Amino acid sequence: MKTLVLCVDRDDDLGTKAGINGPVIGREENLKAHISLGLADPEDVDANTILSGLQLYDDLVKRGMEAEIATISGDSHLGIRADHILTSQLENVLEIVKPDGAVLVSDGAEDESIYPVISSRVKIDSVKRVYVKQSKSVEGTYHMVMKTLQDEKMRRRWIMPVSIILIVFGLVTLMIRIIEFRNSGYDNLGLVSGMAWGVIGIILGFYLISWAYQWGDLLQQRVSRTRRAMRQGSPVLVASIVAFLFVVSGMFVGFDIAMVYREGLLPDERSVAISILLFISGALWFVVFAVFAYETGKAFNAVLTGKIKWSFIVMMISVLAIGFITQGALDAMFFFVSYGDPDPLMIFAEIITGILIAMFSSVLNASLRSEAKEATPGA
Repeated sequence: MKTLVLCVDRDDDLGTKAGINGPVIGREENLKAHISLGLADPEDVDANTILSGLQLYDDLVKRGMEAEIATISGDSHLGIRADHILTSQLENVLEIVKPDGAVLVSDGAEDESIYPVISSRVKIDSVKRVYVKQSKSVEGTYHMVMKTLQDEKMRRRWIMPVSIILIVFGLVTLMIRIIEFRNSGYDNLGLVSGMAWGVIGIILGFYLISWAYQWGDLLQQRVSRTRRAMRQGSPVLVASIVAFLFVVSGMFVGFDIAMVYREGLLPDERSVAISILLFISGALWFVVFAVFAYETGKAFNAVLTGKIKWSFIVMMISVLAIGFITQGALDAMFFFVSYGDPDPLMIFAEIITGILIAMFSSVLNASLRSEAKEATPGA
């Protein structure tokens, strides 16, 4: 009976950090992979997973059992793509090793999510989860937290929800204070200090997002591309300016509509909710037109460079669908809060139109992808 010791690296730290592509089969190859990954990142838990697998493999061999060890790796973006890669590598390993059973070695639930896929192809005899020992001191805990936050995947997973909460809190707080300040005839200066919490929440939220997604580096790249586009006379630059003006105009129009509604009203909860809906409704189609302008510039630039991408058209159709569905949802909210005189038939028509356009976009995207594969040699 042959046992396969299978180590799983679903987020492909082995490839992104050590430059080693899976599958890695055999004791010597896995030992080399462990050393390479350990040298690239001594604190990576996947290095300990491979080492734990090697220990288990040696123990099985010492007991006179026939065994083999292999490591399969997925993709840094996780999700379906990572699982497809893991499945392909697993089938390759099973074809070479031909085991009667397997022992799954992982560093947690994320890697073990592939368990159903593995168990459908080979019998799982045991699952071994690897825990990395940490210092019990406060300094060790602090170091562990900081190292976790330095990991790009973990940083985005934990920072993003906190950032959204801060931004939403800041926007709502700031808008309520501005409305109250306007209704007071700009006399109650005490409300100005109350706006500080909203501003702090918005700034802190965007700062955390920029840190999690490294917007600083992206901004530098964008500036470099903008300079290059200015030298080359690219239409994308003009389209970007037009799109920006649309967005700014939408913000002003939405804010103006909300302020007109607020004139003479007491700052009760219902009026604030309607003001927010009016702001979104007023800015919605300006944002849609901004996306149209930007994508049109990219499409025109692609035509000039000879690299036509139908994805631009699919993108614009999808945004149009989102616009109709969002408009229908806003009108439905106005209907439920008894504001204005929205027509239920029109609300239904907007939502159905958006859904139909979205379905058309999906069909068009699938059709274009299919034609592109057929046109590609060897596809």
